[in-house]
Amino acid sequence: MPSFSHSKIVAFETCPLQYKYAYIDRIKVEAEDTVETFLGSRVHEALEKLYRDKKYERLMSLEELLAYYNKLWKEEWKDSVVIVKKEYTQENYRKIGERCLSDYYKRHKPFDRGRIIGLETTDFLALDEEGKYKFHIRIDRLMDMGNGVYEVHDYKTGSSLPKQEELDQDRQLAVYSLWVRQQFKDFKKVRLVWHYVAFDKEMDSYRTKEQLATLRKETFEKIKKIESAEEFLANVSGLCDWCLYKGICPMWKHEVQLEEKPENEYLNDPGLKLVDEYVRIKGELDEHRREAEEKLEKLKQALIAFCAKEGVSAVFGSENKITVKQYEYIKFPGKNTEEREELIKILQSIGKLSKVSDLDVYVLAKILKNKEWDEHQLDLLRKFETREKSHRLSISKK
Repeated sequence: MPSFSHSKIVAFETCPLQYKYAYIDRIKVEAEDTVETFLGSRVHEALEKLYRDKKYERLMSLEELLAYYNKLWKEEWKDSVVIVKKEYTQENYRKIGERCLSDYYKRHKPFDRGRIIGLETTDFLALDEEGKYKFHIRIDRLMDMGNGVYEVHDYKTGSSLPKQEELDQDRQLAVYSLWVRQQFKDFKKVRLVWHYVAFDKEMDSYRTKEQLATLRKETFEKIKKIESAEEFLANVSGLCDWCLYKGICPMWKHEVQLEEKPENEYLNDPGLKLVDEYVRIKGELDEHRREAEEKLEKLKQALIAFCAKEGVSAVFGSENKITVKQYEYIKFPGKNTEEREELIKILQSIGKLSKVSDLDVYVLAKILKNKEWDEHQLDLLRKFETREKSHRLSISKK
């Protein structure tokens, strides 16, 4: 019976080859953790202990919580844990965990909102009618808030905050809410809650019944796609440094070989020499291009000024002529400006935002130029336009 977890699907989406190494070939690696995942695990375990004690009517003190966390850190730490950001030490990360737990404790004490009904809940949700395909449910904390309202809580120790629209599209907790809907007869709604403990922030999202039905279908189709995959190509990205399989990945094979060579062989490696020479020549080319473009722009401005002074539109050389044409183009307010927000609101109010592909300024300029809307709507647009002049030079034989 095929079972998939959120992390398993994410592994395939991030890098199919990583997925193959981990879940098909099941290759064992020397390093079993990065320091970021190690930190996340210890914080999760400490918070699980906090709420498990609370479930039995015992409230841990902050001092006890931090002592438990540090005990876990010391017992579980291995020198094989990968620290990618070499400027930071194990101790730096340990202190991050302490700060996360301290902030969380102070914000949520005495932890008496709702009733705890699950910690690290483990179960499976059938994605298809036959129950052949299962999704692994592992909820950090499940709460009954009363009157048919439930909360699915998840702790995040990452160093970046998502946008709300990302959470509204999140798969993991939304699938968990499908399981909650199925488990409890008094179900009315689920609040999905993320605790970004590194920022002392709580963010949430909700899903409708229709959205969850679509999500179930999309997740099932994603799993079928993974199962039918025949090629598992490497996907090089900024996440590669955190991949535990980097040492055996063909995309990084040469780097690994270089690191194993003594200095004299390292410097004489033919691949290294080719890359260094290529980068050197490209750097020279880019510098020449930059200088040439600067000279060309000065000449362009000089030709425009010459035409304006002499009242001509074509300038002749010994074998070629250059025609200078002036044209006008329409501009609208740039992103992240108050004027842009006001323009969006106006387009929404007249039902035209979708017509410009969520505010494609090039489409807007075309609409204004060709007068494609009624005059009242065009007048609303004209309040935001500015017109700038530019020049186009074309070279041709005399």
